[in-house]
Amino acid sequence: MAEKGRIWERRALAAGILVLALVVLGAGYRLLRIGAGRFCDDFLYPYLRLSRLGMARLSDQSLLAYSRAELAAKLEELQLRNRSLALQAATAGELFKENAELRKLMEFSAASGHRYLAAEVILRDPLMWRERFTVDRGEVDGIHAGAAVIDVGADGRPLLIGVIERVGRRTSTVLTLYNDALRLSARLGASGAVGFVNIGEEHGDDGTIPIGYLPRGVSFQPDEVAVTTGFERGVPPGLVIGNLASVEAPGSRFSGRLQLTGRLRPAAALDGIRFVVISTIVPGNGSR
Repeated sequence: MAEKGRIWERRALAAGILVLALVVLGAGYRLLRIGAGRFCDDFLYPYLRLSRLGMARLSDQSLLAYSRAELAAKLEELQLRNRSLALQAATAGELFKENAELRKLMEFSAASGHRYLAAEVILRDPLMWRERFTVDRGEVDGIHAGAAVIDVGADGRPLLIGVIERVGRRTSTVLTLYNDALRLSARLGASGAVGFVNIGEEHGDDGTIPIGYLPRGVSFQPDEVAVTTGFERGVPPGLVIGNLASVEAPGSRFSGRLQLTGRLRPAAALDGIRFVVISTIVPGNGSR
């Protein structure tokens, strides 16, 4: 029995030693790994440093082999290459942006009796930056005077920019909403009232445009949306013109005035516009 008890004691002692060894190894693993990593880094550092120093000295010796004129020529060559690479990167970014704009313009359906044609803005007069510009479409593309020129909003809705004023063989001039010469009927969505753009007042410095011939006795809503009516040939109905910014007070109930004037805030941003869509009437269609 005594011999059997000593055997169990040895086994228990061996098991205890094994457990203690596992605990010590587990606790010291992280410290051992960090220490070993630092030791290896310090041991290998001179050899790695020597290789880099050798490459640097070889490069320096190569540079010393050139004359001042040769070094200047190589520097100029590198600068030209850097400029070329920078230009290519900028061009690629611009092409990506243009592609995204064109995809946005073409991802909405044309109104009944109309077809949409993409065009690029190719000329803008600095003195009439917002009022008029030229696009690269003309008679050969089926463009006609009075056709609607459209942008697309972030929500995918078509926004009216203006209409075609003059048509050449391959180019056309666009008259925008900011031009006093453009007179266009507009329907206010909330109140249902109909008025005419660029009637009644002058353009304001706040970026708004006038709308006139608004009926009295209508409850106008703040910021209500104005859209095209479709009364004008070439301009489909439902294009967003802008939002109502203000309407003049109707005055006394005994006033003889039958119409009011107000201000519209155009929805299309014209300052940085690059591409547009032109709405043309399908040949043989009965649209007005």
